[in-house]
Amino acid sequence: MESIETTKRVVSNSSEKSEEEKRSVTPGSIAGVAVLTLMLLYLAGVRAFGLPMFFLDENVAIMSLVRLALFVPILFLGKEMYIRGFGRILKFNPNIESLATVATGLAVITSFYSLVMVIISREDYADRIHFEACAIIVLFMMVGEYLEEKMNKSRGSTADKLNDLFPKNVTVVRNNVEYTVPIQEISARDMILVQPGENFPCDGTVVSGRAGVDESLFTGEALPVEKTAGDAIFAGTVCRSGFITIKAESTGEDTNLGKMVAAARNAESIKSTDSKVYTHLQRNERVYTLCAIGIAVLVFFIWLLASKDFGRPLEALERMLLTSCPCATLFAIPFAVNAAVSRGEREGVVYKSPVALEKMESINTVVMDKTGVITVGKPFVTDVIPFGTDAVEVMLIAASLESHSTHPIASAVLDYAKKNDIEPMDCDVFESVEGFGVKGVIEEDSVSVGRADAIFIGEYEGYATVCQHLTDEGKTIAAVTRNGSPIGAIAFQDKLKPTSKAGVERLAKLGIRTIMVTGDSQGTGKSVAEEVGVYDHAENVTPSQKADMIRKLRYGGRTVAMIGDSSNDALALAAADVAISMKDGSDVALEASEIILLKNDLRDASNAVKISSETKKTISSNFLFGMIFNAVTVPIMAFSPLFIQNQTIDAFICLICLAVSTIAVLFNSVRIKKMDLTATKDEP
Repeated sequence: MESIETTKRVVSNSSEKSEEEKRSVTPGSIAGVAVLTLMLLYLAGVRAFGLPMFFLDENVAIMSLVRLALFVPILFLGKEMYIRGFGRILKFNPNIESLATVATGLAVITSFYSLVMVIISREDYADRIHFEACAIIVLFMMVGEYLEEKMNKSRGSTADKLNDLFPKNVTVVRNNVEYTVPIQEISARDMILVQPGENFPCDGTVVSGRAGVDESLFTGEALPVEKTAGDAIFAGTVCRSGFITIKAESTGEDTNLGKMVAAARNAESIKSTDSKVYTHLQRNERVYTLCAIGIAVLVFFIWLLASKDFGRPLEALERMLLTSCPCATLFAIPFAVNAAVSRGEREGVVYKSPVALEKMESINTVVMDKTGVITVGKPFVTDVIPFGTDAVEVMLIAASLESHSTHPIASAVLDYAKKNDIEPMDCDVFESVEGFGVKGVIEEDSVSVGRADAIFIGEYEGYATVCQHLTDEGKTIAAVTRNGSPIGAIAFQDKLKPTSKAGVERLAKLGIRTIMVTGDSQGTGKSVAEEVGVYDHAENVTPSQKADMIRKLRYGGRTVAMIGDSSNDALALAAADVAISMKDGSDVALEASEIILLKNDLRDASNAVKISSETKKTISSNFLFGMIFNAVTVPIMAFSPLFIQNQTIDAFICLICLAVSTIAVLFNSVRIKKMDLTATKDEP
């Protein structure tokens, strides 16, 4: 059948989720290495500082074998570091792991040699066993790797989430018999029955029936659109009420939704997910590693020329390599990112990836949807116009009828009635009429709330003129009747969030350009844009046009963040440098986003920028401190054999160096949690 293969390709291939890679370092393995390392340090302290032996044998050989037995599991649990480290050396692309691999590898080899010498009665070689220092470095490397993997949470696939809007099974009518078949088996010209709550599986035309269809996927507006025979239907939209039969015209990747899936996949494939911080770090790591190894080798030969034996040069080489491992720099990014994430959550900002946290600092343009971002995202009663009665009577009848309905308009009417102490009356008869509204009987009067264009006709056409100014403002009008005659009109419109104007102002104070894009009419969009004060705005924009607009801004040198909350924002979110969604947004928007604003408050977007900026500064200062610390300690260790004769103390010196630098990086990162974000909090 026609298009079956393309449907299978879109639905089946896109829905396959790539499995998250298994973490090579687990909390359990870190805990195990930590316990073994502490035991090794205690045994080293027994020999260096005369700590009590308890039940341990004082025999040096046995003690050394116990140290070996404790270190072997550490070597096994940390084997991934050695595999990666040596691999990068063989590829001539060394990094900090390579330096740690070389340093601990050399120390392990000399420690094994010293252990053999101890066993053959050379007890003085016990001081040359460096399992403790190696264990400390392996532990720090594992902790750094774990923190890095933990913070690198990537967002989900926008294309896959959009693809989920295709239903898995479809009711097809063939020869007047209904069959339930997988969506892959439908083709053009099939007759498809869709019931309330179901997603449309294809693009097509209504053949029979009447239904209210949620087309927010393409328009962004949640109010259902009435569909009758001859009207167009699009895949992914939702049948909210009524039963409808459509004739399939396009399926799978040929539908508008299929094209959105393909466009989202293309946007994700070309979108950069690289971190500039990591790229810069990798370059610095390569240079630092080569310099550290080179200087250590140079010091080795200097000692070799100055000394008559091979022992001291080897001691100096080991100490320099072990001390030059800048383990604190492993925590430079994780500590800062975790502090930023913690502060962000406190401010209502969730960063789903460190790349988004980094990129937010360089944002200079924010594009935002209107509905659900700037406005609340649901209709409210804005005007009540009575005809020959009062507004309370109009709303009393409307609330009495709508209390039996689940339509978004009903919620707006009931909310207005509650706020104005209007108690609905009992409705003896209630009927929901597709394409019109609701009807019923209250106190023996026939009443209705329905579409204005279905009521203000014929002799009542003049009422439409009375309400024309409300229609021009982009408001939805419903008419209320009693015994067949109009008694009033109710206007509905989405409302501006009370914090949206302040949110736009805060972004402007940071030098960020704001642009509002919406699928609404020009009148509605323009009034909202002027009220909130955005830099620029565009109306009647389709989902693909939103994405094209963002791509053009990026090609023009702008760094763009997109803030959206609905499925029709998915393409724009995928095309932006940073995708931001509101917490109450659709599943598609949340999946596509890299940052979520938990309070649904536009003001928090500026906080996201500030936290990102402070994080970048903190990461840079963390690296700078780590390198300065090593620049001071490494030369000292180069000449330590002159004044440190007991090599067992090396492990404790290494531990102190690592602890001091790591604690400094930690405290520097914690500053993010205390940074001042109140500079623009004077707005309402």
